[in-house]
Amino acid sequence: MDKVWAFLHLFFAFSFVGSLVVAEWNGRAARATGDWAQRALLFQIVMLSTRVAGVGGLVLLGLFGNLWSIPAGYRMATDVWPRVVNGVWLVTVALISFGVLPAAARLHRIAASGASGGPTEGWDATLGRWRLGNLLLSILYLGLLILMVSHWR
Repeated sequence: MDKVWAFLHLFFAFSFVGSLVVAEWNGRAARATGDWAQRALLFQIVMLSTRVAGVGGLVLLGLFGNLWSIPAGYRMATDVWPRVVNGVWLVTVALISFGVLPAAARLHRIAASGASGGPTEGWDATLGRWRLGNLLLSILYLGLLILMVSHWR
């Protein structure tokens, strides 16, 4: 089972990182256009990718990472490394779930409103919060990657 946990852990790591790439490039495209209908479509893609591959992939990444740590000999009660990794992972889950995903959903709603001729107030402020959240997710991802390859006891 060790190889299965390793495979699934790495698979969902790629899923999470893929969602960050999708969000970054679709966000850039949405900022580059003034067409609200295109912005709505692009942020719908970001929202769905963040929900499924981002949050879902991140949760499963942590689950399979913890399962993989058991045959590797790590114990949460006695080893510092898994507690640090899980702490960073929990911060990442909280940021994507309560910051980035709601901001992406709000950007989609604002753009959809603009596409139908409605109000677009809050676009710039929400876009700024969403971009900051994505930047922080990328930094946390790099931290998790460093922790994943530098095991210590």
